Amino acid sequence: ARALAILTDWEHYPPEERLKAGDFLGAAPGRDPRPGVGLRTDGLPDIDWVEIPECDANGRREFIYQKNERRTEPTFWIARYPITYEQFQVFVDARDGFQNKAWREGLASFPDLPQQYFKVWNRPRERVYWVHAVAFGRWLTARAQQTPDLLPQALRKGKGGRITLPTEWQWAKAARGWDDRRYPWGAEYRTGYANVDETEKKDGPHTLQQTSAVGMYPQGASPFDVLDLSGNVWEYCLNEYSKPQNFQESGQARRAVLGGSWYSSAGGASVAARLDVVGSFDGFGGFRVVCAASP
Repeated sequence: ARALAILTDWEHYPPEERLKAGDFLGAAPGRDPRPGVGLRTDGLPDIDWVEIPECDANGRREFIYQKNERRTEPTFWIARYPITYEQFQVFVDARDGFQNKAWREGLASFPDLPQQYFKVWNRPRERVYWVHAVAFGRWLTARAQQTPDLLPQALRKGKGGRITLPTEWQWAKAARGWDDRRYPWGAEYRTGYANVDETEKKDGPHTLQQTSAVGMYPQGASPFDVLDLSGNVWEYCLNEYSKPQNFQESGQARRAVLGGSWYSSAGGASVAARLDVVGSFDGFGGFRVVCAASP
């Protein structure tokens, strides 16, 4: 209980101390009791869905994507945190999980899964390939057909839902809201608000040089209270990097990753920063999932 209190008490404990509390909670599966971090009682990933509505309270639908490009996006739900090591491991271990060739259908390749670099159960799952993240979403969607309460409440009856990686537009809206903000919390970087390397460009005194327990920076929440959108791990999106309008799951095009990581400077963790990647992105990259009504 003490570790749980320290983990998110950013006003009284620096990131270096909160990291220790997170590691204590993540030392064994099931030890971190926060919703959306571990598993449900039935052993499936416990996703804490956050609704991202189509319009705000005033009926505004447009939001800023990149370089003042205005877009609209139908209502969807996004995981409050990146998928954790514990949540992904269930997919790896399941009889119908990682080894099931059904989840690989149509994908250009499906390499072996590298070992987790930071083996703490409540930290993000890293060293996954983009195709592994796609397969996880397919598996969880199939599980949701049998267990509808895996889905957001609004999608459990009749409409169904598909769990996937987010498009860049969905990710950006969840991070920015309807404002043209540079970071999920506002226009400027604030020291101690994200797991980044603040020392590289003298943005602040903190650099953990490793991932951290998800949700350790509550002060860095987006307008919808989505966590870890800046820092910790770069996050895969469905989109092709050079042609963002393409987000099919086939092909070998390089995909976009957003949000920066523990290895990035503060500028690299801005909402507008994007990279392209092929491969596992080593210990710097992970993913989170979204859910929307099936077509």
